[in-house]
Amino acid sequence: MTGPSPTDREERSLETARRQLGSYAVPVDRTDRVPLSVAVGRVLAEDATAAEAVPEADIAVDDAVFERGRQLGPADLGLLKAAGRNELHVRQRPQVGIVPTGDELVQREAADGERVETAGFTLAQYADRWGAKVTYRDVVADDAPALRAAVQRDLTRDAVALTGTEPGDALREVVADLGDLIAERVAITPGHETGLAVVEDRPLLLLPESPVAARVGAVQLLRPLLKAFGGAPLSSHPTADATLTEDVATAAARRAFVPVSHEQGTATPLSATDLGPATRADGWVTVPEGTEAVAAGERVAVEDWDYLP
Repeated sequence: MTGPSPTDREERSLETARRQLGSYAVPVDRTDRVPLSVAVGRVLAEDATAAEAVPEADIAVDDAVFERGRQLGPADLGLLKAAGRNELHVRQRPQVGIVPTGDELVQREAADGERVETAGFTLAQYADRWGAKVTYRDVVADDAPALRAAVQRDLTRDAVALTGTEPGDALREVVADLGDLIAERVAITPGHETGLAVVEDRPLLLLPESPVAARVGAVQLLRPLLKAFGGAPLSSHPTADATLTEDVATAAARRAFVPVSHEQGTATPLSATDLGPATRADGWVTVPEGTEAVAAGERVAVEDWDYLP
């Protein structure tokens, strides 16, 4: 049962939340040797040198084609194939546990009063594309012993993300007992109920039940965290300029992220915070703190959050 929390006032700005989570993200030092064919998205653990010369690219034998720390793209693999590389020494992907919580959630075939779990499942797909090795768990009931066991089970991972939580609930109490509840809230919307915690030096991201809010919290906090663990660059999302078709009102104390449909140079805000807008959004408009409204007709930058390097 949700009740008042003594730390409700402990809100963090987005920058502070990123910094606090990131302070626990030591780049993974575990490594693998993998075939070239499955190396896309992986981060080099050592320089990738040429076994064969590639005259058209001005590459000689033993030249460094790519240096340690590079995150490999599809075109990179083509050049490495031309340079005679069949396998590469790469960092292991950071491991993340995705744990959905909620009494009314089921994995599939929802009965009356139940809902199929989607927030954690969707998050697992994103985390995989962001470079993580993902363990997606079955739904855990809002029961303190079950929640405690679920958190402790995934402390072998580099990070844990739990969905379906809010300030004052049983999960927050369990986490505070096991470790340190850093923040009850983050100054973003949607996703104001997002929390941060650390248990046994493992960062935990506590995400709300709403699929839209969970997605915002994951893109803004989990993605940078996983990139830091993986030693990979945090690239900016591509943007497109557009004209806003409707007014957008926001809370000035929080950074707002507005899902929009983007068509023929216009951006139309999508209402509500349920599964539909998260799926239909062509992009997202960021409204900085200190701004109470953005008027129709203003030019905005639409970020493509489905760009996943």
